[in-house]
Amino acid sequence: MATPIDPMTMLRDVVNQWEKLANEYGSQFLARPEAAQAMHSATAAGLQVQNAVQEAMAKVLAAANMPSKVEVETLSQRLTSIEGSLARIETALASGNAVHQSKPRPTRGRKPAPSA
Repeated sequence: MATPIDPMTMLRDVVNQWEKLANEYGSQFLARPEAAQAMHSATAAGLQVQNAVQEAMAKVLAAANMPSKVEVETLSQRLTSIEGSLARIETALASGNAVHQSKPRPTRGRKPAPSA
């Protein structure tokens, strides 16, 4: 009897061979100084484009009188800080509220309290 052919094994072998050839070609390609210089130039160009887009967006947002991402993040941090302070104040008031309610409140009129 002939052994059955497993298509997954064949596919795995093809993929392994393809990876081996791609790695060999990539190693040979990157060994050349021209390739390293081209990759460096492409990376530098990408960074320049990214900076130009950020500057353009900042100008557009400023012209539309809208906050930038940095300004929104700063406001978010300040709001978080304010909320934390408010939570501490609420906790302090809740714990000291019973003490303040038991004391008699002074009169707030213009006339002094009658003396006995």
